Amino acid sequence: MRVLLFVFIVSAIILAALAAIFPEVLLNPGPLMKGHHALEKKCLSCHKPFAGAMSIQCISCHKQSDISVKNVAGVVLPKDTPKVLFHRGVDANSCIDCHTDHRGTDAAKALKPFKHSSLSRLQQKECITCHNNKKPQDTLHRYATGNCSECHATNKWKPATFDHNNLTAASGKQCINCHKADLPKDNLHLKVSTNCATCHTATAWKPATYDHDKYFRLDRNHRASCVTCHTDPSNYKKYTCYNCHEHSPDRMARKHEKEGIFDYQNCIKCHRDASGEGGEGRERGEGRGDDD
Repeated sequence: MRVLLFVFIVSAIILAALAAIFPEVLLNPGPLMKGHHALEKKCLSCHKPFAGAMSIQCISCHKQSDISVKNVAGVVLPKDTPKVLFHRGVDANSCIDCHTDHRGTDAAKALKPFKHSSLSRLQQKECITCHNNKKPQDTLHRYATGNCSECHATNKWKPATFDHNNLTAASGKQCINCHKADLPKDNLHLKVSTNCATCHTATAWKPATYDHDKYFRLDRNHRASCVTCHTDPSNYKKYTCYNCHEHSPDRMARKHEKEGIFDYQNCIKCHRDASGEGGEGRERGEGRGDDD
């Protein structure tokens, strides 16, 4: 038993000595990223014995104020280098919260899921500092502020929750800038203006609410389909009343001109509903009499 114990103790001492002398051989869990190749055999540059990698070791080479501005040798980086200047305000002891190594030569593989909680409240509103390359090049985002958190969450970009109340009065009417793909390909919408808010609400596209009473009240006597009155599908501003009423152009001309009304082509100008009330002509007392 004493012999076995002696052999075990000697073996443990030898292994410990070898691990201390050649840690890159016995303890290395994987290759370092390309930028750290020079440290392949200098484990103690980043690790402390029995304590592992320490963030304080990182900033001995990577000065927070120099990240994405200068390299570790102090050489100024090219202007097109992606800017991640938020490091200046991050806790100096939080490097290993986001970064690791020994996962291969690709530096991107050494990134852990980013913890936005490491940022200050002010930095959490300056998303564009890091995410400018992910900003869509559409009209809405072109004028968006740097506070992406108004629509996006920090756990993932999509789905985004957009509050239309953040839009200005002018941009709020330019729905088509963002919703062009949502525009139906029917004859009604092909000629529609950009102010979708005439029929749609900001909470949902459907159901759409169209205030037909603004032009003509569809009461119980007027339950016809759209194409009954709007015979030109390319222009819903055109309409006719003759498809239901026993009118004829000659009869209408005769009856209206008898009353001194010569501009009678726009029926709803005087007849805003079945009774004809509310129209301009009715307010003047014109057009009274037989409406058939």
